[in-house]
Amino acid sequence: MPFDWKSLSRKPKWLWVLGLLGVFLLFGGSLFPTNQNKTSPQAVDPAHPTVSTDQPSTHDFEKMYETRLTEMLNQLQGVSDVSVMVNLDSTEEVLYATNDQNNKTTTNETDKQGGTRVTTQMNENNQILITKDGDGDHPVVVKRVKPHVRGVLVMAKGAENPRVQLAILDAIQRVLDVPAFKISIQPKK
Repeated sequence: MPFDWKSLSRKPKWLWVLGLLGVFLLFGGSLFPTNQNKTSPQAVDPAHPTVSTDQPSTHDFEKMYETRLTEMLNQLQGVSDVSVMVNLDSTEEVLYATNDQNNKTTTNETDKQGGTRVTTQMNENNQILITKDGDGDHPVVVKRVKPHVRGVLVMAKGAENPRVQLAILDAIQRVLDVPAFKISIQPKK
């Protein structure tokens, strides 16, 4: 049954106006900006995440560890004039919240000779969640992991005493969770 254009032209004009208004409301909602002050998560392409640049560098973490260890080791009995060098593996690791979508489709096919074939297709879509606030867009941070310590060098007066060396070694192992073979303690001149 073909469509009759003549009967369409006989409809009242208010139906046309009502139909056009409905189409405008359907597609027009995306034309107007929304309130930017509301915080709402959005997904972005993980290949181009928006990451804030105010993260501490590896050098900043090394200096922080060195300063705090120097202060604490100088308070140990028999230890004075401490110098500490800390070497880190990498920068701080930041884990972001993601919107993960995984689809698995399995197709079973049987040919005329009785042979069967199973085809499985997997699709993954992972996007980092972004929140909007007055300052701009920010990724949703789930967890921050401090960098792992690669090695520690301590030079101190009093480190020639084996008991003092053991106290320094024990303190560093417990505070930084570093194995003993990655710590060097040397007496200072």
